[in-house]
Amino acid sequence: MNYNALIQPGRTLVFKLYMGEKWQYPRLTDLTTLNGLLTREAGLKPFEELSMTSTVEPGSAYPPQYFDQDQQVIDTGVRYLLLTPDDATDKDVESKHPNDGPRAKLYNALELSFPTQFDVFRDTKRSIREYLGRKPVKPWIPRTVERENAWSGHHHPVVEIKPGKAPAGSRKAVIIAMHWFQAGGAERWALETVKLVKQAGFYPIVITDRDGHQPWITRPEFDDALLLPLTAPLQERPGDAPLLRALFEHFDIRGILIHHCQWMYDRAWWVKKYFPQTKIVDSLHIVEYFFRGGYPHESAIRDQWIDLHHVISPQLRHWLVDIHHLDGKKVVVAPLVGLTADAEKATFKPRDVSKPLTVAFVGRMVRQKRPEAFILTAHALQQARPGKFRFIMQGNGDMDIFADTLIKRYNLGKVLERRSMATPVAKTYEDADVLLVSSINEGITLTTIEALSAGIPVISADVGSQSTLVPKQGLLRRMTSKMVHDAQSALTHLADSEDNRKQLWVAEENRLEKFSQLESADDLFARMLKGWNK
Repeated sequence: MNYNALIQPGRTLVFKLYMGEKWQYPRLTDLTTLNGLLTREAGLKPFEELSMTSTVEPGSAYPPQYFDQDQQVIDTGVRYLLLTPDDATDKDVESKHPNDGPRAKLYNALELSFPTQFDVFRDTKRSIREYLGRKPVKPWIPRTVERENAWSGHHHPVVEIKPGKAPAGSRKAVIIAMHWFQAGGAERWALETVKLVKQAGFYPIVITDRDGHQPWITRPEFDDALLLPLTAPLQERPGDAPLLRALFEHFDIRGILIHHCQWMYDRAWWVKKYFPQTKIVDSLHIVEYFFRGGYPHESAIRDQWIDLHHVISPQLRHWLVDIHHLDGKKVVVAPLVGLTADAEKATFKPRDVSKPLTVAFVGRMVRQKRPEAFILTAHALQQARPGKFRFIMQGNGDMDIFADTLIKRYNLGKVLERRSMATPVAKTYEDADVLLVSSINEGITLTTIEALSAGIPVISADVGSQSTLVPKQGLLRRMTSKMVHDAQSALTHLADSEDNRKQLWVAEENRLEKFSQLESADDLFARMLKGWNK
């Protein structure tokens, strides 16, 4: 409703609210909310209907009609909004649309039957993608009015709409552009920046661009914030960004913080064209193998419109500055130390050596975290030294069934405990003696910082920037077969020698302490936001 009020100033719209199924995602701002394709046309009956008039004062002309690409969108003045049940999850959506084609079935069968050998093919693809991600990138070219009108395929010219300015004394605001309202490392930091924006005296405007059930939307951190969870495609056209235009005409927007939000990356050029004084800062967490680097790639090709790239690891700075030649003055490493754990109070947690060594996995049950490598490690250790180790896997995701199948196949039920994210993570660290990070790819995991802060050492696949905190003796080769071999050896040493376990933790804690001497992300953003408020 906020979205429609902003881009339809002065209009009275009728909102019809429908309750969808658990396997659907909410549809709030996209074109189906104008034509009722997923609600009225699907035979649903609205459970609520209300009429609302926008009191937004426009600073430029907002036509009632918009376009989907070059096609005019019919606007009858009714918005058909689809909501979903409170207990709906991503798993409900995935179960309705299973990836069960022949190729997917073959992939899943091979992965389940030969989890170690199959990794050879997967790692070959990763190596190719990593190579492509290091090749030179070309700057992104936006769809400006000038560029669109230079194209002979248009039947009529695109008319530029220059945004107006917010009235003097308008409320100072900062836009926080997020992926979604859902748990994740980037989202935890985004949530923290909402708090920092409030503390700096700004009104937070939070935009998300990814479909989801948005379970975090009711968190108290978002109280007194303007929330705009977008579903695409929006009512837009080349050269214009109606939502941003409305926000800039209504608020004194001093800056934009981007947290893995493609929608905002794609419109950074528009902000800098009309409001060049507005600062744009993005936070980057991990170099992806897909899409030639993922969000760091999106950031690099739009560098000309971004004032500062905040990165959480030396690896990301190296990728942006040394490989893709971004200005080093614009790329700042500021760790997320203190975001989920207080490293300053860390002390080593001794264990009862008469009991099995407990090894923990904490993270989403998804491909990136490679749960099968953890399970294979558990299987190898149970085979070699039955009863000497215990395992905890905490987390859920789309590989839940896969993980359960492997655990059952290897008869690990008595030594491997599955925990959902409903269990406090602190409880798992309290019960564990060492954290095993088995991921295929990472930046620097928050779980590594959390485990060290809880007094237990970490062994990790040598991926991303994990080597920043984990020394050589705690690093494992990347390939699954080699990782399992190395993890088995390392964990055996830690189980046999409490001194070894303590020495590893001390070495990692020293690295964390040294890393923590860099200005933290919290301090960097608090200082930066203070400057924006002058």
